[in-house]
Amino acid sequence: MRIEARDPRQRYWVQSTKRELEGKLGTTFSLSNGMLGLRGAHEECPDWGRPEFYVAGTYATGPASLLGFHDPDHILTHPQRMTPQALEAATDNSIQTLPNLPFPIALTIDVDGQRFAFDTHKVLSAERLLEIDGARMRRTLVFRDDDARRTRIDSQRFVSMADPHLICLRADLRRLNHEAPVALNGTLHETVANTNDVPLWTPGARIATDSLRGIECITAGSNISIALVQCQRVINRGDNIAIELFAIAGTMSLAEAQRQAEAACERGFAACAFDHQAAYEQLRRETRVEFDGNPSTVQGFNFGQMHMHMALSPIAEQTGIPIKGLTGHGYRFLTFWDMDFHMFPYYLLTQPHRARKLLEYRYNQLPLYRANAKRWGAQGAQVPWETNTRGEEETAPWLCLQEREIHISADAAHMFMRYAAITGDESVIRDMGAEFAFETARFYASRLTWDAARERYELPDIGCPDQYHTFADNNVFISLMAQWNLAYAAGLFAQTDYAPIADRIGVNSEEAATWRSMAEQLFIHETNADGIVEQNDGFFELDRDLGGICETYCSHSQAVKQPDVLAAFIPFEARYPREIRRKNWHYYNARTLHGSSLSLPGMAYAAARCGLNDEALYNLHASCRMDLDDVNLDTERGVHVSGGAVEWYTVVHGFGGLDVTSEGLALRPNLPRQWSRLAFRVHWHHQPVDIEITREGVEVSVGTDQPCAVPVRIGDGAWVEIEAGGNIKEKTL
Repeated sequence: MRIEARDPRQRYWVQSTKRELEGKLGTTFSLSNGMLGLRGAHEECPDWGRPEFYVAGTYATGPASLLGFHDPDHILTHPQRMTPQALEAATDNSIQTLPNLPFPIALTIDVDGQRFAFDTHKVLSAERLLEIDGARMRRTLVFRDDDARRTRIDSQRFVSMADPHLICLRADLRRLNHEAPVALNGTLHETVANTNDVPLWTPGARIATDSLRGIECITAGSNISIALVQCQRVINRGDNIAIELFAIAGTMSLAEAQRQAEAACERGFAACAFDHQAAYEQLRRETRVEFDGNPSTVQGFNFGQMHMHMALSPIAEQTGIPIKGLTGHGYRFLTFWDMDFHMFPYYLLTQPHRARKLLEYRYNQLPLYRANAKRWGAQGAQVPWETNTRGEEETAPWLCLQEREIHISADAAHMFMRYAAITGDESVIRDMGAEFAFETARFYASRLTWDAARERYELPDIGCPDQYHTFADNNVFISLMAQWNLAYAAGLFAQTDYAPIADRIGVNSEEAATWRSMAEQLFIHETNADGIVEQNDGFFELDRDLGGICETYCSHSQAVKQPDVLAAFIPFEARYPREIRRKNWHYYNARTLHGSSLSLPGMAYAAARCGLNDEALYNLHASCRMDLDDVNLDTERGVHVSGGAVEWYTVVHGFGGLDVTSEGLALRPNLPRQWSRLAFRVHWHHQPVDIEITREGVEVSVGTDQPCAVPVRIGDGAWVEIEAGGNIKEKTL
């Protein structure tokens, strides 16, 4: 065999059969295309191997044991919701998650009639290798049986980026020191369950032939029918034998799944792999980022980008983007503010056509958000803190987040405004955004209270992104988002283009004037004499001793899970001078315990945007290693997908110094001293723009996908319009 050097920037590999590592490795070697999600389990599916396979949007209902209960002392637990009566009510089949379905590319290996198993054979080597630049996993397995016969299996698998319903595997067997008869066969491994061994599907119809097997899976409670068919081709070549497996899965008939599986089998593994690679290469070109940093940082960064590519579903207008994609059971495949606030801006600048699907997802669920607001005694539309395809609040019933984590409504409304500004497509406001902004403004107006003594509006009793202080008043991040939403909705009402929408849902001039007045008089924490912004009322008076702090003992202290003030700098950076942002970075960095996976990349971004490049690189590296090194000891629950988006912000907006607005692209490069080159692609008005920054200067090249020119400004220079197909170069100042 040919020896090839492995590029650690695009390859990640582990040799291990340790059972205690299988949860983490299942995550780090997982593959997906947004429709199908396959964990990185061994194809032979040992009992401890944790095989997991998920199909987007196929939520089943089950008991509360799917969740696992929080400690009653946990900061997020609502004391009144942990009573025996409340817990008893939470045990019916009301919890939703995706069912763990039969593993679609399971494999059996026989040597002289003996079935290989990890527990009965001596495993000499078991290496898994992830091709990050190909979204493909390879595995090499060498085992020895009781007769000292050594056999090697080399396999490769991918979840097709070209066909949303296809998964392929090829395995090649080599006899190393024997000539015993061998056999390879595919199978559907059905001994699977969800968390705490809860099964969430039942078998329906089946089909089987010598080379094909299929099963209909009926989801618990929701009764969704999912077809899963596996077709195989065995290739005998003298001393070697190979097998190719083609699995089709989705909400289709078994007959249709069989037709598609047989068609893929007829084409063969090589042809299907070529299509997959071509589709993935196109995606990587549209979203490319290259920098010459520490190879382990680059490896983790590329890993994060791969999962951003794999998380966006072809049917995202129905499913949104679950917080962990389809890589693991953590958070039950629900959507959070991660999608709206962190992931959407990334997709908007890299895949704008597909980003619109996330707007459709939120807008299609607007009637349910209105019902959610009424549930909590509010008006307008309140976006649930955690939801899925049914648009209802899915947060564990004993937590205190449902009525307090209210910034997500403005996070969602903000997406519509950003999309229109960056793409130039104002129709999205007319078709969806104006109504969404009006209804979320109504929600915030109903949550504000008037302080007559101080003559100001306040926003009391709310949660924070920093969930160590979930019971808070006047959180600066949430207040700024609410203020923006109210002012934006009032501004839309003043435009005649949106009058029909306002009339249809009953918004009048008096209500719009109230929104504007509320926005103007809403209390926002400003900087104190030292230049520090107080996160929420009373934060400065909390205990500064952070010793012994954990999530069940933290609300009394200044420890933060992730810094809300620095999060506010993302959409509202223009409000705060650079020196103020620096002071707040240092202040909150000393108090941040990084209990959230978004904390490290958020700190990196905030540092880079105010010129603290060494600090930014440190936090960027730690974030990029989050899952590969299991930094928070929770990788087994799935990839921290949204971290990849914020890492991208750090590199492109932080070190690249990029600002994208309705005016065009402004660049103020901020290359770290450790780097010599940074190149990336973004889109403005759907036009691709390639930017390369080196020590010598900056080059901007505009594509030809659209006829439009792109306005560009470098440093303090003048705006320059670059025509389609044109470019400019500017030397470093």
